[in-house]
Amino acid sequence: MEEDGSKKEIPSGGAQSAMDRLEKHAEDRMHSGSSNGSGAGKGGLQRFAGMGFEFLAVILVFGLIGQWLDKKFQWHGIATVIAVSVAAIGDLYLQIKILLKTDHKETKISKPDQDGDE
Repeated sequence: MEEDGSKKEIPSGGAQSAMDRLEKHAEDRMHSGSSNGSGAGKGGLQRFAGMGFEFLAVILVFGLIGQWLDKKFQWHGIATVIAVSVAAIGDLYLQIKILLKTDHKETKISKPDQDGDE
């Protein structure tokens, strides 16, 4: 669909690599949300509902991993609290980044239409 084959060079390891992968995931999620490009209507509703379900799924998965670590190493809930906190902060960061990019993209798209009408 998109011809970004030459831009798939992502270095392995390090914080910059993790941020680059997060950026690519955010862009992929933003492009897969709505086919009409305007975030309104059925595509926008599905995208935002999907973000809520994704948030819930990430919290549940990380919570289960934290509980497993607590039982295995007898950490008395510390791993669960840390895992859920990391999941919530990370997913909120990703979702806010997606929403800001979507808003910025829609603002860019709507400005030429407003200038052309005058």
